[in-house]
Amino acid sequence: MKTMIVDENHSVTPRSVLYLLAFTIFYIPNQSRIPDIPVPGLNITNLLFLTLLFLVFRNYREDVIKTPLKGNFLFYFSVLAWGLLIGQFYDGSTFLADLQAYKNVTLYMLLFFIAYHGIRDIKALKFLIFVILFVAFFDTYLGLRQAMDYGFNYNESRRVAAPFSWNSTDANRSAAFYVIYMTLMGVTAFFYRDSRLIRWVALGCLAFGIFVNFFTYSRQSYGIFAVLALILTMRRNLLLGLLIVVALLNYHAWLPGSVIARIDMTVQGTGSMPGIVNKPLNQELDPSTESRFVIWQGAAQMLADHPLGVGLDHFSKYIGEYSPEHAHMDAHNYFVLATAENGPLMPLALLGLLFGLFKLGRKIEKIDDRTESKVLGIGLWLGTMAVAMVNFYGSRFADGNLMANFWIFAGLAARYFAIRTQPAQSTSAQIIGEGLTRRRTNLPRYRRSDKLLNA
Repeated sequence: MKTMIVDENHSVTPRSVLYLLAFTIFYIPNQSRIPDIPVPGLNITNLLFLTLLFLVFRNYREDVIKTPLKGNFLFYFSVLAWGLLIGQFYDGSTFLADLQAYKNVTLYMLLFFIAYHGIRDIKALKFLIFVILFVAFFDTYLGLRQAMDYGFNYNESRRVAAPFSWNSTDANRSAAFYVIYMTLMGVTAFFYRDSRLIRWVALGCLAFGIFVNFFTYSRQSYGIFAVLALILTMRRNLLLGLLIVVALLNYHAWLPGSVIARIDMTVQGTGSMPGIVNKPLNQELDPSTESRFVIWQGAAQMLADHPLGVGLDHFSKYIGEYSPEHAHMDAHNYFVLATAENGPLMPLALLGLLFGLFKLGRKIEKIDDRTESKVLGIGLWLGTMAVAMVNFYGSRFADGNLMANFWIFAGLAARYFAIRTQPAQSTSAQIIGEGLTRRRTNLPRYRRSDKLLNA
């Protein structure tokens, strides 16, 4: 019988997977600046995904423990498939476009599994985390260039939209990008204890990112950054958290004038929202803020009329029936959008996935006292909170260019969890016969306890 020797304690990530994933991390959020292949369906993103899928399958090795969150993802994908199906029942003329929408939502999320199964060792995992943080810094630099070109005075048509475009319609999308990835940068700055240099560099990048985000003029991002900063600093140091509270209460003293003016616009507009808020508040909200409440009210009526959902990617087709002035518009809230399109199971699927990510992050944080455990664990659960919050005032969850690196980060965190908690292996190499059978030692799950440490 032909045999081969495998030492499972020293699994190494194939370089082809490592470098291609690193390029994917850089390419996806920056693809608007890179020429694509001018062939429908044969774009660089699809080729990267298919190549990574092939390489991961070619080097696939079965894990002792089950893939974390597999059931959560499958349930979410199944509810989306229901939305695709129900959409054809109401209007089958857009089947190909709806199928494309389904593919776009699921493809980027599958990067979680590619990162999880493709990366096999801590060294490769740490390298890719560094790439994610570097890309966040690089795209913040692009935002600074835009802000300098536009000037630092508020203008609705000259808002920072890097890395996605130079079109101000992408400014809120850009702000969501900075919120998510500056959160990961902040966790590194506050909890990476192995290197003072790395901590200070990360802290500088965090301050840089927050400064550039001011000039997206996204008011929701200001509020989210404030909440996340309080959570992060209170988690690290109570006194520092109290100083942040004082700074936030006195924002007029230190924020740029154009940012203060943008914040004050929230309560200086005029308009009406019949049936939602009382008249005094109606006269204070600006039109942008006001329109969201009107759209959400229309979405609620849409769901009442179509309790099974209107179909994946069909919200913009129907909203005009309930709010004519907002015809063909987005819901500006992914929870509202996904529920109206895919029916009442979607909140369960979406919240189940987010809660699963949050819970996994908490488990990783508590594995042991290693720096990596703290950074990846807190980064995952706090990053998940950032993702949830940017979707309360925008539909960002299905935005692949924005979310791809988060899914890769989550997959890397899950791999770290698997490495640290997999059953202990024997110190000797194991014999595998023709790849068909594998002899495993039946040892207890890894624990950092005094008994094992003193054994």
